[in-house]
Amino acid sequence: MNNTTLPQESDRPLDSPGFSAYSILMALIILVAGVAMGVIVVAIGRARSTPRSLQLFLINLLLAGLVMGLGVLFIVGTSAVLVGMGPKQPRPPRYLCRVYIWLFCVGSAARPWSLAAFSLSVLAIVRFGKKSISLLHAAVIITILWLVPIITSLFIMLPYVYEAQFVQGVACFPDDNNTVFIQARHTFTAIWVTVGGLIPMTVNIAVPIICLCYIKKNTVTEDVQYRKGLSKLSLFLMLGGAINMVGQLIPGIVAYYAAAPGLYIAYGFASISLLPTPIIIIAYLKPVQEQLKKMFTCSVSTAGAKDSTWTTSTPGSNETEEKL
Repeated sequence: MNNTTLPQESDRPLDSPGFSAYSILMALIILVAGVAMGVIVVAIGRARSTPRSLQLFLINLLLAGLVMGLGVLFIVGTSAVLVGMGPKQPRPPRYLCRVYIWLFCVGSAARPWSLAAFSLSVLAIVRFGKKSISLLHAAVIITILWLVPIITSLFIMLPYVYEAQFVQGVACFPDDNNTVFIQARHTFTAIWVTVGGLIPMTVNIAVPIICLCYIKKNTVTEDVQYRKGLSKLSLFLMLGGAINMVGQLIPGIVAYYAAAPGLYIAYGFASISLLPTPIIIIAYLKPVQEQLKKMFTCSVSTAGAKDSTWTTSTPGSNETEEKL
């Protein structure tokens, strides 16, 4: 960042009750999204009709959101606490802010890669059947999915390459002014955006379209509704992924020009981007809806009851269920 990244005198002050209230509001949004994702993870795990490999990929997608949300929660929570402490109290070390940003970046990059893994698993099922991906294969893929974001985000922890600050003593944000090797930071950031965002999002856009085209062009089989439902779910999640991508790119873009209003925008986009994925899963996956009803109504299945087939609910359509 250059000097324009630091709030000017005319900017809205960050060390104020207004920014503290805004940070608390963002923290509440993150907590709501986090609780929703945690509950959905349990519901997906209880949906026994769902193929286990797809369960793992969906759960991993939500866990990636939780990791990113945890990073943002630390950032906005620390801001609220620092404003409440007042300017005369000692500030936390700048390194702590860097840890927060690293956590956010790891979760941010893991989300599109998790969605890409889900999309590719859908393509494999559509082309080769439900048993084309074993639990072992899914576990190996998920391990790699986490290694890629962790490795590409490590530059944030390198002194002189990446520095962070508490703007006006309260707002955690990157700091170019004290970064020694600024070109190295820009290079690593470009790699992170490409590997952690553009490549998986390209996969997420292409694969659902390929799946639907394959189903349309090939002979209809008894599993066509199952496969079509998977493809449509992947397509809907792609839309949510696009919103998530905006939520992680906006803070990165603002980081180069951020004054006080920019910090409000960055915090807001990062927090709200957590909401689309759980909303889409709840709205579209009927087994998740059924498990949530059971969990919140304390109902239990009878001994002779059969587990429901994995279906999707398409909001606004006449045909509300499709067998998966």
